[in-house]
Amino acid sequence: MLTYTQVLFRSVKISLILVVVDTVSAFLLRGFIHPVESFGDMLLVETAVLFVFAGFVDLGTSVAFVQFRRSVFASREAFSAQKRKEAERRAIALIASGAILFAIMIISAIFGR
Repeated sequence: MLTYTQVLFRSVKISLILVVVDTVSAFLLRGFIHPVESFGDMLLVETAVLFVFAGFVDLGTSVAFVQFRRSVFASREAFSAQKRKEAERRAIALIASGAILFAIMIISAIFGR
């Protein structure tokens, strides 16, 4: 089970990995002349993807969605509060990563020009 400090470290780790990949990609795509514009665009897209993916992670273990899967797909999976809590913590890590990337994007937009 994840604690909140583990969730925070996981979100910082995800954010750092994505920032490094975006930085390298921005320099490869735009060269050394204008990498800030493509860096901000990549961060914006990744932030949106992280938020949407976190929503899907959290929705996938909700009571309504489990009942939907049971009735439509004849799934034998039952609702588990333990799985729900774990999915919420994974979603929190993804949302925190998206918030960190969004803050980095705003800072780079302010000081990038």
